[in-house]
Amino acid sequence: MKPRILVFDSDSAITQQLFWTLCDHYDVVTANDLHTALRRAASYEPAIAVLDLSGNDFAGGSNAGLRILEYLKSRFPKCRILGMISEVLPANRQKCFKLGVDELLDKPFDTEQLLDLLRRLAPFRSMDPVESGAFKLCY
Repeated sequence: MKPRILVFDSDSAITQQLFWTLCDHYDVVTANDLHTALRRAASYEPAIAVLDLSGNDFAGGSNAGLRILEYLKSRFPKCRILGMISEVLPANRQKCFKLGVDELLDKPFDTEQLLDLLRRLAPFRSMDPVESGAFKLCY
């Protein structure tokens, strides 16, 4: 079974790109607004969430990405969080980690860097029965 990932970004082009990048190895669910993200998180219980945290009001925490983060951490404490952020201020980065982000990815990002971080958070299992060990030779 593939690990389930929730991808949230207000830009639908980014969520579509991430869907197609990840769908071979992960069960990907996307959302482009707060309400859809919360509904899908409740229904699908993701193992990992990739959340756009760029442009957040870090002082007040009113941005959708932060609200989704808080929801996931309160309802699904084992859910791993990969935050995408364009702010380079050290204080904002530190606040993300304090709020429960496991890894941060600077926007714009390299696809290989994204995949490496996701492998660390939830390694995918090969869907090939031979590679996964589902078919072992017995002597």
